[in-house]
Amino acid sequence: MRLPKFTHHQPTRIEDAIHALADNPGAKAVAGGTDLLVNMKHRVELPPALVSLSRIDELRGIRREGDATVIGACTTLKEIQRDEELGRKFPALVQAAMAVGSYRHQTMGTLAGNLCQNTRCRFFNQSWEWRRVRSLCFKAGGEDCHVVGKKNICFSTYSGDMAPALLVLNAAIRIQGPQGISHIPLADLFSGQGKSPLALASAHIVTAVVIPEASGNGLSHYEKFSLRDSIDFPIVGAAVWRENGSVRVAFTAVDRAPVRAQAIEAALQGQKLTGPAIEKAASLAAKSVKLVPTTIHPVAFKRDIMASLFIRAVRALG
Repeated sequence: MRLPKFTHHQPTRIEDAIHALADNPGAKAVAGGTDLLVNMKHRVELPPALVSLSRIDELRGIRREGDATVIGACTTLKEIQRDEELGRKFPALVQAAMAVGSYRHQTMGTLAGNLCQNTRCRFFNQSWEWRRVRSLCFKAGGEDCHVVGKKNICFSTYSGDMAPALLVLNAAIRIQGPQGISHIPLADLFSGQGKSPLALASAHIVTAVVIPEASGNGLSHYEKFSLRDSIDFPIVGAAVWRENGSVRVAFTAVDRAPVRAQAIEAALQGQKLTGPAIEKAASLAAKSVKLVPTTIHPVAFKRDIMASLFIRAVRALG
């Protein structure tokens, strides 16, 4: 399956990448391309231009800055796995990187690329030949969401592995655009809208992820459930962080954005993580999300998997 035609830019500075995005309306930034290029082959994304970030050295690397660990946006998932300090401080992050796709996905895929991937749906992520036998869904330019049978709405699901791990670690991101550099909480990157899942302005680039050192004082763990151990996106992914009486929980592949499970967090605040408390909190797992059948898996099944992964992640903390 061939790629559609597009123009290609390979800047070596962030400023030049921003200018290229600004000068080419509809252009998209690309690093590893493990998600975007596949979508382009299926004609579900057709940007007229791609701006490669792979030659911008300042977007790579893992370093300490003051009271935070800073990971460059184009740092590969394999590089994250191999960093011993990240493994000691933020095990959930390394576990999430290990859960992504196959070895080649981890070698090519980047941190920001995984965070900024498009949402997915069984009616959208198909070949053009498959999709043209029915009216286009709202995400693809039509009117209807075929999942829920409503117009002008999209319930496609966010399925990145790295986001929930970073959410429980209270991570922030750096964004650079024509007006300069800004810092926002990671949660603010996601719009919560299936059709346009990123709240990222035109000609803006995620340049780094910032994790506060305080998050390294707690214990963290990431669990993923998929049909196969490699290649597949998560059916559900769950991350948990705990320090003393404080617990943070996040899920992926269950809604239009990665979500913090605030109902669980509130139920466990100041509580000892005993068996009954964990089981009771697990029953609240689906309260924080809008589960719809965007995959072949029934909603009730995903609800049960959310609870099970939460329990497994908590128990893995010891």
